[in-house]
Amino acid sequence: MGDRGGRGTLGPSEPRLPVLTGRAWAFADDLAAADILPARFAALAAAETARRLFADLDGTLAARIARGDVLVAGVNLGRGAGGPAAAGALAAAGMIAVVARTFAAGFADALLAAGLPPLEVDAPAMFHTGQRLRVNLEAGVIANLSSGDRLPVRNLTEDLLAALRARLGR
Repeated sequence: MGDRGGRGTLGPSEPRLPVLTGRAWAFADDLAAADILPARFAALAAAETARRLFADLDGTLAARIARGDVLVAGVNLGRGAGGPAAAGALAAAGMIAVVARTFAAGFADALLAAGLPPLEVDAPAMFHTGQRLRVNLEAGVIANLSSGDRLPVRNLTEDLLAALRARLGR
């Protein structure tokens, strides 16, 4: 079905990954899982956790997050305890992807388990809150529709692509 730039070709029965488009919410380095979802809310139902996102950073932020948004952060995203609950809350809020320079140990796996693509890029600081992003998982590129800049996704291994196809493929 076409060349994928060194990552092989899609077989006839493999589902294609959708191209995702959303608005960025940008954060700095070392955003902890507890910054995303404070631990005191971790046991709530998924829909309720979505309303508590970033409660200790900005109590109004969760209400402004919309389905199709993308979390963008720097290094060590999701550090500390509470990764699975934070990932689940992001998914419940309708986030479509999470982009970072690096993820803390286990957080990328928690995101994937919650159905969110954990995507690593070299310069996430080029994406600013409010800008529109297009995430082409098959091509391994994130485009900033507001500025025209594009970044390759570093961590799109065959294993990650297979996992994403199983969860998101059409």
